[in-house]
Amino acid sequence: MEETNTNKARILNIVFSVLLFGGLWGIVEATLGTLLHMPFVNRTMFLSSTTILVPIAYFLMGACYKKTGTFRTIFYMGLLAASIKAISCAIFKMSYNPVYYMLIEALAMGTAILVIRPKQVVSFAGLGAMIMANFIYLGATTFLRMNVLTSTNAQVLANVETYVFKFNCVAILYTFAFGAVLFGLIKLAEAKQWDFSKVKKVIFHPAFAGSMAAIALVVTLVLH
Repeated sequence: MEETNTNKARILNIVFSVLLFGGLWGIVEATLGTLLHMPFVNRTMFLSSTTILVPIAYFLMGACYKKTGTFRTIFYMGLLAASIKAISCAIFKMSYNPVYYMLIEALAMGTAILVIRPKQVVSFAGLGAMIMANFIYLGATTFLRMNVLTSTNAQVLANVETYVFKFNCVAILYTFAFGAVLFGLIKLAEAKQWDFSKVKKVIFHPAFAGSMAAIALVVTLVLH
């Protein structure tokens, strides 16, 4: 009986963690992603969804991994976030490219976590996992974006240089900067002995986790 209850608790932890972090990923994609694609935003590598949204997704996937202790939840997160986006694409007859990219992000981060297995998200091992995931993601999406069979060697090299190296460098800088700020805040909270137990209780409550997934779907449909 005790073993059954433990397995049930573990499954529920996985389900609600995926709903929470997958929902937050969907909300970020819908809100910040919409803003970054506005006409008045200068689409440089410093204000690109590739360099801003992808690292945020990696942090959320890493947090889900830490909460559940299994890298498989990252793939589940990808399926949830991609499914929410797919519903919007189907309803409004849009391209499914964002869905494919989200799935590749999850596969890339899941692979990196499986290889590196960082104990903490905000750590050098965690940063290493995100860097590895970004190389995999940008490498895969670069070749998906272009037809390698019909492209010249110069075109392939130009695309690899732009996305796998230039965009990747900016994404890594953003990831390192965000991680450094987060690390500082964690150490400050530890030094001040701030108690976040009540906040965590609310955030990780099943109702809150479910609401994040529901909000992600609504926001995605509204801001399609």
